[in-house]
Amino acid sequence: MIEDVDWLVVPGSGAHIRSGADRLIVSQNSTVTEYSFASLAHLLLLGRHTIQTATVNRLVRNGIRVTFLEHDGEPVAVVYPYGVRDDERRRRLQDTMPSHALATTIVMHSAHARLGLIGEVQADLYEGELDLVQGLLGEMPNMVRLQELRRIHRLIGDMYYEIMARTIPPGLGYRRRTERPHRDPVNALLSIADGLLSATVLNACIGARLEPSIGILSMGERALVQDLADCFRTEMVDRVVFALAREGIDPGRLRQADGRCQLPDDLVRETTARLHVSIDHERIDRQVQRYVAALENNLPFIVV
Repeated sequence: MIEDVDWLVVPGSGAHIRSGADRLIVSQNSTVTEYSFASLAHLLLLGRHTIQTATVNRLVRNGIRVTFLEHDGEPVAVVYPYGVRDDERRRRLQDTMPSHALATTIVMHSAHARLGLIGEVQADLYEGELDLVQGLLGEMPNMVRLQELRRIHRLIGDMYYEIMARTIPPGLGYRRRTERPHRDPVNALLSIADGLLSATVLNACIGARLEPSIGILSMGERALVQDLADCFRTEMVDRVVFALAREGIDPGRLRQADGRCQLPDDLVRETTARLHVSIDHERIDRQVQRYVAALENNLPFIVV
């Protein structure tokens, strides 16, 4: 039987990926699954796998993007056809566009989405925490420098992840968002999920011929990807991972190796299956087009 999927995540390690004339064939853990090229739009290889070069050729020729990610979700590379590149005129517009209003929109939307999820799950709030966040948001109309907006965005984000930790079983060891390598399963799953969201945003940016490293609020490699992903991270990533953690992850099935928490393959597969539902590709594409409209025509940038 040939399955029809629009995007396919191959997690874990050891998969052998080959192809026929009209299908992708994935062999992993003694299971062979075939996927039709006709429905497949994006292949994401998460971890260490083997893929035939002829298969990469077939995928690209059929208009299917291929993204390679580290085991922890960090994007490594995207394969796309020759001739697809950022537009130099748009790059110049990105370099010169006043970004304060766009950055403010992202910070405000992200903050309210996080406050909404905190309220939805009825997370415990310490005295003064909500007043502090509301005070930070109240300061924003007076913010004239991006550095100030970045500070508020970072502070609210740090508080949000620490507050959400109070809703997670203590035995999982999650206290706050941490840098890689992650020693607890919640941070590890958040990074994998964020990597899949980022890969989707990155492909949308490439498709719109934008330069992904020229951000609105962020700086550095894939800055624009980070900024546009911030419009959706709470809803499409955090909601899924935190719900999965609250439902129960058996600490006995986890192990530490190379200074990081190693996740069982079935847990990663369950997470990616839920993300397949929560990560809305069409909505992300529309958001990228909103950014292009703001860039090209000076239209207001709103979150769709």
